[in-house]
Amino acid sequence: MKLLLENWREYLRESKLRVFDFDDTLAKSDSKIHITTDAGENLEMTPSEYATHEPRGDYLYDFTEFDQVINPREIKQITNVLRNAINAGTEGREIAILTARAPEAEGSIRAYLEGIGFDTSKITFELLGDSDPHAKSSWIHDRIQMGATDVLFFDDSGKNVAAVEELKDVFPDLKIRARKVRYADDIDENYVRDD
Repeated sequence: MKLLLENWREYLRESKLRVFDFDDTLAKSDSKIHITTDAGENLEMTPSEYATHEPRGDYLYDFTEFDQVINPREIKQITNVLRNAINAGTEGREIAILTARAPEAEGSIRAYLEGIGFDTSKITFELLGDSDPHAKSSWIHDRIQMGATDVLFFDDSGKNVAAVEELKDVFPDLKIRARKVRYADDIDENYVRDD
């Protein structure tokens, strides 16, 4: 009986944090990063290409297309996970969209998610305006310090996943799982929405 009560108390103290990246995790869009190299060459990168790129201090990076959600396509494998998390209820659970996009994009992201049936009032939006993988792990670190004990993180970037996985060393007694999402590549690149 004592063990049952201890397990019940632990369950009551559990605070779940479910975190989803946006680009190439929940949706694939046509937003591109525009880059001017040190030699003056102009390049474009998709979010998935940028996820494996090593930023250079002598390059100029323009992320202004990410202030909008351009031609979004739903990645249903992960939006279904988001739906299930929301349907499980928000008591003892925080559900967050954590993206490198700048805060100016929040309205476009909310509108897109509402357009595919989400109640965005149940979602925390954190738009970092920073593509450094440790910006995401730092935000999650802060949430853990505020009481999160069970973290599940979804992102298409291996660098972001690795940065969140490092939190296991800092918090070895907590449940921290980071999942690399690979579904965006399956989306038809030629699809154009009719709305």
